[in-house]
Amino acid sequence: GVQIMFIGRKEELKELQSRYQTTHFEMGVIYGARRIGKTSLIKESIKDRRAFYFQAKESNEYDNRRAFSLQINKLIGIPYTVIYPTFSDAFDELIKYAGNEPFVIVIDEIAYLANADKGFLSELQFCIDDKFKNTKIKLLLSGSNISFMKNILKDKRAPLFQRSTFQMHITKLLFSDAVCFLNGLENEEKIKYLSIFGEHPFYLEMIDNEKSFDENVKSLLFSKFGNLLDAPAKVLPSASSDQTNYNTILKAIANRKRSNKDIASYLNKDDNYVAAYLPRLVENETIEKRTAFNRSQKLNYYEISDNLIRFWYRFIFDRQEEIALGLGDVLFDECKAEIDDFIAHGFEDVAISFLTEQNGKGLLPYYYAPIRNYKVDNSKLGRSIELDGLAEGLGKNSNCLLVVECKYRKTPFSVAMLEQLKESVSIFGGYTTIDYYLFSKSGFTPEIMKLSDSSLHFISLDSMFS
Repeated sequence: GVQIMFIGRKEELKELQSRYQTTHFEMGVIYGARRIGKTSLIKESIKDRRAFYFQAKESNEYDNRRAFSLQINKLIGIPYTVIYPTFSDAFDELIKYAGNEPFVIVIDEIAYLANADKGFLSELQFCIDDKFKNTKIKLLLSGSNISFMKNILKDKRAPLFQRSTFQMHITKLLFSDAVCFLNGLENEEKIKYLSIFGEHPFYLEMIDNEKSFDENVKSLLFSKFGNLLDAPAKVLPSASSDQTNYNTILKAIANRKRSNKDIASYLNKDDNYVAAYLPRLVENETIEKRTAFNRSQKLNYYEISDNLIRFWYRFIFDRQEEIALGLGDVLFDECKAEIDDFIAHGFEDVAISFLTEQNGKGLLPYYYAPIRNYKVDNSKLGRSIELDGLAEGLGKNSNCLLVVECKYRKTPFSVAMLEQLKESVSIFGGYTTIDYYLFSKSGFTPEIMKLSDSSLHFISLDSMFS
């Protein structure tokens, strides 16, 4: 196919290159959601190196061993089909080929192999302890079955426990890297795309910059030929027998029912019923458990990690049959106002991604904890309060507060809006410094710009993308 330029992941690439250059054995565990870009990252990192790359299949042991063998034969230049009797024999061949030089061995989607062959991980452990130990081989184990990958690292009874020398959790792209997919578009269009597609390379690659925003969303999601009509099947963990229950829970969360109690009442189910499923969805990173920022009590709520999946459960899930009948355009027009509302909320995620990257790079006045939104139904002000983002300074700066407010509307951000925001924030005592990051689609009024207050940071669309 077309060679797609590799974008982003600079830190990860740098880390991998430095591991590849060491003079001893390394074992890296690389994990993250499906289609988040693990394989592209690994392939990019080994493209100029001596390496062996194998992607396991969801098949039986023999099938995988046969494919593994043929891949080795190809590498070492054997024209005929030798199928190694065991994986250990196959690894011996690779060790011989590697010689005394650095050599990278990648096993991608290792869970498939381990499930097909219950003894595989023990065999691999034996090879590591017995054979790889004194070589310069770099073994990368990668996968998107997140609980399986975490078990390799954490389960004391698992064969590979404490064998790894580094681990990498691949998540969505940095804001500045995601924006590279949207070159040449108007800033407002960029916000709309990021609100729905998030910082996810798999989705961003599908955007056709020649088409309008509406055309892209329609052809990808509201068309019977749409590449994302089955998005959950493409990116969520493989379906389980409980899929229907997961679907209804995800639909509830997509419709902004975010606490265990709200989800349960939306589904007309018992609280405990929902509580049984939520941890599994959190573990495989389909949803995130977030703690609303609140010093006095912990308020947990849930959010679907992936913006597009959130969009899909809100707009596509119940309409798949009609879309299959070709009614997508009509449905899209019906949803237009609701989609705009989704984008306005999505603007908060985009703003938080923007600030999160700046925070990570040390570009804010202080280093802050992760930025989260905050919601309280009845505050001491006698009204509910919802803040788009809140974070406390780290370490000795825990008396510093960062406050984010986003306005995705046709009118500029005004002094009155700022006054209300400051009143809301007044419920938090004990902070000596409060920095306000104000994001606005339509800029700021002249009055608010005149305020000479160094704690106010005005962020227009132009300054986000400049």
